Amino acid sequence: LKEKNFYWKLNPRQVVWNTEKLWPPEKIEVKIWLTSEYMEGRAKGVSRKIIKDLREGRFSIKNTLNLRGMRVEEAQQAFEDFIKNSIQKGDRCVLIIHGRGLSSKGEPILKNKVREWLEKGPYRKYVIAYASARPCDGGAGATYVLLSTKPLKR
Repeated sequence: LKEKNFYWKLNPRQVVWNTEKLWPPEKIEVKIWLTSEYMEGRAKGVSRKIIKDLREGRFSIKNTLNLRGMRVEEAQQAFEDFIKNSIQKGDRCVLIIHGRGLSSKGEPILKNKVREWLEKGPYRKYVIAYASARPCDGGAGATYVLLSTKPLKR
């Protein structure tokens, strides 16, 4: 073909070279429930499926309480009033925002108190399960609480 003065032109529709896709990088999956900040709990007899659904945010949030910036005594009173009102209204799932406790010295104070109130407080018999919220709802700084309208037998 060289003798006949033919030349080859590349087709613009064809890719001549093959490059690997370097960007965007592969999606990194972070399982929040495997971190040290994550907290969850459930009452006896509650299935793991319910806690998984709660963890993944499959329950509709009916009410929200923001405790950030409060002292422990104020936060406890607000928490108890909020839980009492939520039970009376029949709210099934609520969100409690307590913050991650990054400004606390040592461990997060309000976060640990919320866990204590959920497990040992006066309304513990109404708490079916609780879990740290998804990142879009506050992540480790908030907690989903699943409530019952009738007290559970413990």
